[in-house]
Amino acid sequence: MNRFKIKKTKMLDEAVLGHKRQGILKVSLIFVLVFFIGNMLSSVIQSVPLTIYSFSAIFSSEEYHTLIGQLESGSISLEEYTELATSLITSIMTSLPFWVTLITLFSTALIIVTSIVYCVKFEKRPITSMGVRKKDIAKEYLIGMGIGTGMFALSYLFAYLCGAVTISVNSYISPFIILFFLGFVIQGASEEFLVRGYYMISLARDTTIPVAIGLSSIFFGLLHIANAGFTFIAFINIVLMGIFLGIYVFKRGDIWGACAIHSMWNFVQGNIFGARVSGIIIDKSVFVTTYNEDLSFISGGSFGLEGSLCVTLILLVSILLVLLVGTKKSEVSDYEIDA
Repeated sequence: MNRFKIKKTKMLDEAVLGHKRQGILKVSLIFVLVFFIGNMLSSVIQSVPLTIYSFSAIFSSEEYHTLIGQLESGSISLEEYTELATSLITSIMTSLPFWVTLITLFSTALIIVTSIVYCVKFEKRPITSMGVRKKDIAKEYLIGMGIGTGMFALSYLFAYLCGAVTISVNSYISPFIILFFLGFVIQGASEEFLVRGYYMISLARDTTIPVAIGLSSIFFGLLHIANAGFTFIAFINIVLMGIFLGIYVFKRGDIWGACAIHSMWNFVQGNIFGARVSGIIIDKSVFVTTYNEDLSFISGGSFGLEGSLCVTLILLVSILLVLLVGTKKSEVSDYEIDA
């Protein structure tokens, strides 16, 4: 059983220094507040171009002007107009141009800033306690990129062999894929800094490492509950991914590898294979994925492969494997405690 032990690492030692015990409830409530503040700041950046685009698309729509004409002529009632106009607006808002998605991805940088500012200024934690290590950054990130790519590729392969998805080459490969890569680098890091670097480590100071990993992973799953096509299997898979990433952070003693795994999982999923990313459709991809609606429990349905049993299997195996890997020696705590 000692082989499966998650050892305390130096970043947790750094987080504990000068810390007064807060308890799970207080830490969790503050985390929710920090999350909302970060998302609110991110939404401000997104709202201006999104509002301009939305009004422009609606008022320039022939369908909208037709509805106005029908309302003025009395051929449709106000209730019918409201219903049809709402349907039009919904249609426009669910088929946003790619640059809106890019702005959304890049704006998540503010979540990183919010997480760091709270930890450093309010919890008085050194930034290194979030897993921000200067040593081996490139190495850790490249290893993480390989792991993230491999995990999703295997999940996709299983779905393909089961006949749940088919794949074809995109007729046009957009150069904007490079911007999506940079965007996902930021977006993946934002969730890792928030959930793992901040929340998980703060929990681990007051509880045990397994409890901190488990509870932060549940919150990680709940953060995606509003995504299109969200299902119970999707929730379980995101929680499992959180558990895997949480263990990985403790095993490596830094945040960089987890950021890379998270970012590459999303980028490869959306911009390489053309699959839905947690319910989000990304059309700037190398390949195009088509789903077999009769096998939604394997393909993940409208949420994408993250809502599939293929991903469940890969994540369970990944968790077992990462538990078997030894903790990075240079990051093992000088003071051993029971996990």
